[in-house]
Amino acid sequence: MKKLASLLTLLCLATAASAQSQPDSLKNRAFGSYIFIPIEFPIIDSKGFENAVAVAGLPEARYPTATLGIGFQFYANRGISTISFATGTRKKEKDTYLTEMEYRSFSFNFGYDLTKGHRYALYPYLGFKGNGLNYLYREKSEETIDLEDYLETDLQYREIHNSRAHLDLGFGFARQSFYLINARVGYLVPLEKSRWTINDDLHLSAAPGTRYKFYFSINIGFGAIFTEDDVRRRYSR
Repeated sequence: MKKLASLLTLLCLATAASAQSQPDSLKNRAFGSYIFIPIEFPIIDSKGFENAVAVAGLPEARYPTATLGIGFQFYANRGISTISFATGTRKKEKDTYLTEMEYRSFSFNFGYDLTKGHRYALYPYLGFKGNGLNYLYREKSEETIDLEDYLETDLQYREIHNSRAHLDLGFGFARQSFYLINARVGYLVPLEKSRWTINDDLHLSAAPGTRYKFYFSINIGFGAIFTEDDVRRRYSR
């Protein structure tokens, strides 16, 4: 991560230095908005939880590699504000059991564009990101049975939730026209201890730690971005 942080810092400095010789009037008059689909790739250290599950004799379940969701991006006077939600589930099904690991995230952040032209944006951002995991294990009946027999079975069922709030530090590059393509990488700084709960309200003590480290995302959407001159020309006809 130190090499990545150094590279991002150098990019910021180089972009800011090259921007000094260009006029700033066009950028400061640009504004726009987009609705997009975030494709998020989370990087999570969940070994502690996976080991605890294995010791208990339960089958493993891993978080999904990629997730989808919905988001909104607003651009005004160099500022880029983003709100997004993403979720995904990875399932493993056998004849006698089913396991699922669901990942979800909600974030909002604000960035500052370092470039001059409003069609492209290179920006650092800061914000909040809440992450969560949900582990589900459910035994299945080996054969078709009637309701009375099913109610008398002792099939095992386990469901555990994890959540954690983070400070979201990242860098993004966007192409903005009538469409949006936005690539982002974010590093997550925990704002609280990792919490594991069951039944949505009962907190587990001595639960294994889970570290949400960083993530990559690609946001693809549609919208529009204009300058004040564009609007003036369009409505003065």
